[in-house]
Amino acid sequence: MAAKKKTPKKAKATAKAKAKAKTTKGATAAKRPKAKKPAVKKKSRLAAKRKTTTAATTTPKTSELRGVSVETWSKKLQGWHVDALRLIRAIVARHAPTSKLGIKWGQPVWEHNGPFAWARPAATHLSFGFWRGAEMDDPSGVLEGDGTKMRHVKITSAEHINQLPLEAFVKEAIRLNEQKGDPTKPL
Repeated sequence: MAAKKKTPKKAKATAKAKAKAKTTKGATAAKRPKAKKPAVKKKSRLAAKRKTTTAATTTPKTSELRGVSVETWSKKLQGWHVDALRLIRAIVARHAPTSKLGIKWGQPVWEHNGPFAWARPAATHLSFGFWRGAEMDDPSGVLEGDGTKMRHVKITSAEHINQLPLEAFVKEAIRLNEQKGDPTKPL
């Protein structure tokens, strides 16, 4: 008498599935439509970029900042960003002593007859920008941006601030706001 050949469990399960498929209303496994996989939501480039930014340099959402002081906002910063913002605040206080500093649009904004400057941290730099930057003199070519109004300087360390003509930019931004008024208001 011949010994029965043992089949592994997986082979038995596959054989049963094939037999069941043949008996299901005459349809075979090849003719049945395949089940669709649920769509995987792709992350946008912006969402991926937010995730890679370090927590030390991210700013809270604008909705979380209502009524927040600059000091509270500054506590989110770490490392050289803290020193750079402290130096920028000192420069603006020295050259625009009547200006007011507050959190607007999710970032520190200095105002004198309307907003004239802002600061925003990023992972590798701190942007210090000017509302009327496109109208300002920039003989050293350090202002960046291609919009019709704003320009900014990318500061990469606290020591980098001493190499930039920030005092001249602050003075000119104040002068332009005094001459032309609030840059956020239509003419």
